[in-house]
Amino acid sequence: MRIQSGVRTPVFTVSGGMSTMQISTINEQPASAIETKPASIPLTQLSRGQRATVNTANLDEQDGKMLRAMGLRPDASVQMCRLGEPCIVSLSGACGGGCRIGLAKDIASRVMVTPQH
Repeated sequence: MRIQSGVRTPVFTVSGGMSTMQISTINEQPASAIETKPASIPLTQLSRGQRATVNTANLDEQDGKMLRAMGLRPDASVQMCRLGEPCIVSLSGACGGGCRIGLAKDIASRVMVTPQH
């Protein structure tokens, strides 16, 4: 399939269940002009030694506050040190410092990261 700049392609959006369907269009750009971002994955899917950037976390308020206090917050750089229970990650601080923290696998699986290449 060839993509031409300025070509309008229909996009089907389902909202409110199966009863409503809306058709809209988007402008397709040449493949070289499309920017893609790596997908977020759970922290527990990193390989040992792999680095990533923290995006979000689906945690209750208390657990979220605890992790932020330890430096595990959005845009933090992490490296997987040990998989399993507990999962151990190394945090790189903005000032060049860092620390290692252990996380229960259940909590680590709810922290979403973008792997660094």
